[in-house]
Amino acid sequence: MKSDVYRTIEHLKSRYSTLSKQHKAIARFLMENPSAVLSMGIDDFAAAVGVSRATVFRFCKELGFGGYTELQRNFSALRPMIEVPIVSSHFKWVATAMYDAIYYSLQHVDLEAFQKAVELMTRAKRLYWFGAGESGMMGEIANHRCWHLGIDSYVFRETLDLTRFSMLRDQESVFIFLSVSGEGSYLVKPLEMVKRENLTVIAVTSRHFSPLTETAAVVLHAASPRAVLGGSVIPVKAGFEAIVNALLYETAQARGIPLKLTTEMF
Repeated sequence: MKSDVYRTIEHLKSRYSTLSKQHKAIARFLMENPSAVLSMGIDDFAAAVGVSRATVFRFCKELGFGGYTELQRNFSALRPMIEVPIVSSHFKWVATAMYDAIYYSLQHVDLEAFQKAVELMTRAKRLYWFGAGESGMMGEIANHRCWHLGIDSYVFRETLDLTRFSMLRDQESVFIFLSVSGEGSYLVKPLEMVKRENLTVIAVTSRHFSPLTETAAVVLHAASPRAVLGGSVIPVKAGFEAIVNALLYETAQARGIPLKLTTEMF
């Protein structure tokens, strides 16, 4: 059964094209920062989005909410109450961010899109993983796990490597693009290539609207809470790993790979 959070985000997406510029800014902020609304009063929320308090209230009314409090209530299922027995604010932030990322990414996954992704990966002759920076490292981890599972796989961490391989024109293969933003110069040529060659792309990303989501056959959203230092963004990628693991384990089962699931943790 779909949660209130999932239904609310789907409602925002379905209405997005009809919204005013300011209301689109609010909708985008909510879709990309769904847990933020839980800890923000209406004034803080309005300031974070860059609109007025009155605009937030009008947005709530237009979308069918009684007010800001009702909007918050629809997102309350995102974070069940957890107590972190740590005094340090930074440690608590990390624990909460990782919990939020995993909970949101899996609890509110688009099951239809997820199943389609598994079907594509099950039928694929080969899987190609692509990402830059930390997303590239996540691709390395996924590729390594494919090796353990006996799934034919390859990882690209450089744009030039990806666009120069003539073998990538094989339409029986599937590409999995990992990207928080779904945009950037490193994605321009790869996305041009997959469009030109009519290749199949599964996107794992945090953004709902981007060049990557416009190109991909399937889009799965992974939450990525982040810390900021100057112009640098330091994300928590636990949501990405959760989605990638779920895809790989389900694909292994669909391929008949006898993966034994255990309860061992240490």
